[in-house]
Amino acid sequence: MSPQNDDQNIKLIDRFSLVEKILMRIGFYGFIIVGVYGIFTVSTLWGAIYIGFILLSLSFGLLYCLCSHCPYPYQFSTCLFLPYGIVKKICRFRSESMNILEKIVFMVAILGLVVFPQYWLFKNYTILIIFWIFCLPTLGGLLFYFCKRCRHSCCPFNSARKKTGEGT
Repeated sequence: MSPQNDDQNIKLIDRFSLVEKILMRIGFYGFIIVGVYGIFTVSTLWGAIYIGFILLSLSFGLLYCLCSHCPYPYQFSTCLFLPYGIVKKICRFRSESMNILEKIVFMVAILGLVVFPQYWLFKNYTILIIFWIFCLPTLGGLLFYFCKRCRHSCCPFNSARKKTGEGT
């Protein structure tokens, strides 16, 4: 079967399994916690600033800009990052597409969670390696598995809409 035929036969995900949710949450929150720890071992002030960035990124960049447009918590009763009931209580579902500002804020939030701690992590290679042990499989799983099969058609990382024609 050619790659083109594989792309046309993409099966979109309706529900995330318990194992998928556990692994994604361990990886995502794991690299964030390791990043916080790594920064705090060098600078309490910058550790506190990173915690502020995390809270802003998760509440505004992730929940408001991305999750409020995502069909999974509202239509499929599932979520990779939080229990779906929490997302439904915190965010009102917005069926319109993400605007350009929301896409930028979301991408800056995700990029910042990964890039922000790097300066301090390079001061301790063990913590740096642990950070990337959590981070790489998590981001790789998102980009190369979940994003290729995702129903969140307005997410900037979604590649399923290009292959299935949905959300275009």
